[in-house]
Amino acid sequence: MYMWQQVKALRAQGFHVKQIARRLKVSRNTVKKYLRSSDPPEFQAREYTRKSDPYESEIKAMIKKGFIGTRIHEELTALGFAGSLSTVERIVHTIKKERERSDRVTTRVETPPGRQMQYDWKEWQLPVGGKTVMIYVHEIILAFSRKKYYTFSLTIAGIDIIRAIHEALVFYAGVPLELVMDNAKQMVITHERSGAVLYNDAFLRFMGLMGIDLNPCQNYRARTKGKVERPFYHLQEHLLRGCEVKDLSEFALKLTAYTEKANGSIHSSLKETPDERFERERSSLGPLPAIDPALLYPREIRDVSNDGYVPWGGSQYPVPMDLALRSVLIEPVFGRMIHVYGEKGSVAITHELSLSPRYRPVHPEHEEMNRVFREKKEAKKSAIVKAFNDTFPEHDGYLDSLRKNQGANLYAHLKEIVSYTDIYPVEEVSKILKECMAMGAFHKNTVKRLLATKALKVPTLPLAGGFAGPAPLVRNLAVYREVIHD
Repeated sequence: MYMWQQVKALRAQGFHVKQIARRLKVSRNTVKKYLRSSDPPEFQAREYTRKSDPYESEIKAMIKKGFIGTRIHEELTALGFAGSLSTVERIVHTIKKERERSDRVTTRVETPPGRQMQYDWKEWQLPVGGKTVMIYVHEIILAFSRKKYYTFSLTIAGIDIIRAIHEALVFYAGVPLELVMDNAKQMVITHERSGAVLYNDAFLRFMGLMGIDLNPCQNYRARTKGKVERPFYHLQEHLLRGCEVKDLSEFALKLTAYTEKANGSIHSSLKETPDERFERERSSLGPLPAIDPALLYPREIRDVSNDGYVPWGGSQYPVPMDLALRSVLIEPVFGRMIHVYGEKGSVAITHELSLSPRYRPVHPEHEEMNRVFREKKEAKKSAIVKAFNDTFPEHDGYLDSLRKNQGANLYAHLKEIVSYTDIYPVEEVSKILKECMAMGAFHKNTVKRLLATKALKVPTLPLAGGFAGPAPLVRNLAVYREVIHD
């Protein structure tokens, strides 16, 4: 091209053919050819055939079977190929490179409303209360509207994925026709090149209950679900990076706020917000099946202790005291909380799981029960003191002295002293208390020994015929236990 341009330029300046040829160091025929041509010259590749061309289909078939270069050369030699091993290896390398290039070619596909939903998760080390915790952020996105739903878990078991997807369907209030997801073992056991897929039983059962078709990505081709892959970078840079929280509840609030903001922001490709497009997609979603959560999420039986605690993960969590010494069902939620179900199948209480080992908080009902017990105990003590004061109103001094001498045993002494009035006249007991005051002896047994020398109260009962007379004497034998006989 440059030579042709130079010939044209020199001719325009008035140079003859011989002068142009000498200056450009080309033949005069070449100069004449370029001067006759009004169009620039074009390069024409020489066509030739290779010895391997007749065997190209056989080579590709053997590459597909996984044959190495030496094996392919042996097979081709048996078919009459006369080329060398290096020639075969060069051809194999070229074919494989072309296949890799074609595999990387990506076509953007837009699905109609209600057709497709995509799912994936992302791991992240999150500082929580000064301690780094591994969390798994789940993302579910509708392919048409790009409306997203985020949640997170501390574990990544199959049940966590099922719960995340189910929560998203409740969030959308509808069900799409298919789910595009990765080939993680929690969902897909095997995915062969032939297209045959063996799904996890629990995941397949859940998808069947929801009425959703499954569309796992081609192995090692994550961009098949590119609509759910790309937003993770935005999530990472605009929320996760540099995020530190005092507890997981705070992060849950931040993730909810981020979800609302992402769904309300204009999409760079669609030029409208996911919320706006979702309004056009909502009617295309199928109805959400009403399914008992017990059919979706496994629950484990635990026995509640006599003080109202249920064990889980090496820690103890309080439950209502009416469940003490009973069996309850525990439903783990994302590895970060538990639902406790009572015998009637309803949720009795929900607990955020502690990140600290051997956690055992104060039982909230214990404080109330202890307060009621203390009030009852104080009321009983007050009743005993009131009964003594009502029976012996003139003996306040004895009560105060008894309190100083007996301390916490005061109420047991008072109760027994008052009971003596059942078998001795009140006047006699009152006199004995005065004697005890004079002696400085403040003990119920002293009162009892002094009373043993006094006359007993003789009750009277009506007799037949309407006459009253002395009734048979009955008294507590303890009266004689410490009687001193002269």
